[in-house]
Amino acid sequence: MNEMTVTDSGKRSPWLAALLSFIVVGLGQVYAGRLIRGLVFCLVFSLAIPVTILFLAYRGPVPTVPFGLLGAIVLLGLTLAAAMDAYLVAAKTKPDYQLKAYNSAVVYVLFGLLTLGSTIGYSLHIRSSLFEAFRVPAASMYPTIGVNDRILVDKTAYRKAAPQRGDIVVFHPPTGNWRSHYIKRVVALGGDTVSIRNGDLYVNGRKLSRKQVSNDARRQVSTKTPQGEVYHESNESMTYRIFLQADRPQGRADFEDITIPEHHCFVLGDNRHESLDSRQFGPIPYAVVVGRADYIYWPAQDWSRFGRLD
Repeated sequence: MNEMTVTDSGKRSPWLAALLSFIVVGLGQVYAGRLIRGLVFCLVFSLAIPVTILFLAYRGPVPTVPFGLLGAIVLLGLTLAAAMDAYLVAAKTKPDYQLKAYNSAVVYVLFGLLTLGSTIGYSLHIRSSLFEAFRVPAASMYPTIGVNDRILVDKTAYRKAAPQRGDIVVFHPPTGNWRSHYIKRVVALGGDTVSIRNGDLYVNGRKLSRKQVSNDARRQVSTKTPQGEVYHESNESMTYRIFLQADRPQGRADFEDITIPEHHCFVLGDNRHESLDSRQFGPIPYAVVVGRADYIYWPAQDWSRFGRLD
């Protein structure tokens, strides 16, 4: 980078110091002649990441995704604080500042590589073990999730617990394509019986009640919203929204009672007429579940849907 190979002339530029510390926390302080100060900022920033990871891994009842977002905000705050501090330190440096042995492009690059290397490693660990962002390209979860919505998935949700009715789960399809991910809602668990009759969902012989959502309460989640009606479906203590298209026969996907094996769950798309789910490939084992979808962090259309999924 040009800003990291500038020839030192003695005078410390506050803006360059701030930019260096924004790119690599603590580097601006090193540039301004405060090596120990820069190392302290670097150490605090580097320790904040593994501490956050350890807390998320052994957190108890604290939700992973919101705490992870809070951790990201704290790290951004540390970065901005380091940049501001570097600016002030450089602004106070005398015009005849004598260059130190560490005021060289080689040292700056090594400092940056060490810091950024550890940060990238922590980031990859977070993505593989804690939570991951996904883009939803299809409308199978309409009206809860729209086409091209971005969601955050909590990968720790089922380490000490099994999926629950009403959870929205991301999983590898049981067809064997481990590079693909599906997103559906859990409607029944191991030991339950499930059937669909005349378009109505039955769990353990009980028809799940539905209540139509008024037009005023409906949310636009796509520029190509299909024609149909939104309902609140009650499944034990959980209530969630589903969508039934007006031009599709209600009994099209009917099937007789099946019993869900232990350590499996039965999943359906909220858009009941436009979803490839357990009606086609059967109950899914817990082993293929990647995690629980908890948040929409980038709604494709309506920002009123930003936040926790239900």
